[in-house]
Amino acid sequence: MRLACLLLMIPSLAAADRIGPATAGAPLPAQERVAIRPPARPPLPPQPPHASVEVATQGKRIAGAYTCKGNRAQVDGSSAPLVAKLAIKLELDNAWIATQWSDAAMKRTDYRTYDDTSKQWTRFSLASDGSHQTLTSLGDKAGEWLWEGVESSSTGSLQVRHHEKLAGKQLELWGEALLGGTWQKVYTASCKR
Repeated sequence: MRLACLLLMIPSLAAADRIGPATAGAPLPAQERVAIRPPARPPLPPQPPHASVEVATQGKRIAGAYTCKGNRAQVDGSSAPLVAKLAIKLELDNAWIATQWSDAAMKRTDYRTYDDTSKQWTRFSLASDGSHQTLTSLGDKAGEWLWEGVESSSTGSLQVRHHEKLAGKQLELWGEALLGGTWQKVYTASCKR
């Protein structure tokens, strides 16, 4: 009888051995393994913005006091002589190029800067008649700058373009507006430092 009891217990001992917990050091079956990952690192803080070197370089190149002479288009299609003072300097820790324009009819202040990410210049221009312009440029192309954008005023919005060409101490400026579906010149100025 003892032998019979012992024989009955052997299969249950063998089954208990298979069902019981794994012994220390024995590998777990693949379905029971869990990948252990190190804790996630917090993201690094973004770099603070900084002024582009392009602004300081261009600002030093064009900075100065200029006297300008030229013509301005009138509403009736005629043109009138234009005499103006122009002052260009670096401002706000060399992050912006500031321009002050003053003539008998208007005063204008504009700020321009360069974005290293988009590789584009941006210019904001504010005038004493309440109008303002937002313009962009890709910079110097064959010695000339082309600024394109929109002028907003109490009379509505208008597409505008400004051209700049610097040769030594001489700065040539001219502007156009999209009027009646064609670009028309609205001013020209030759400025000397």
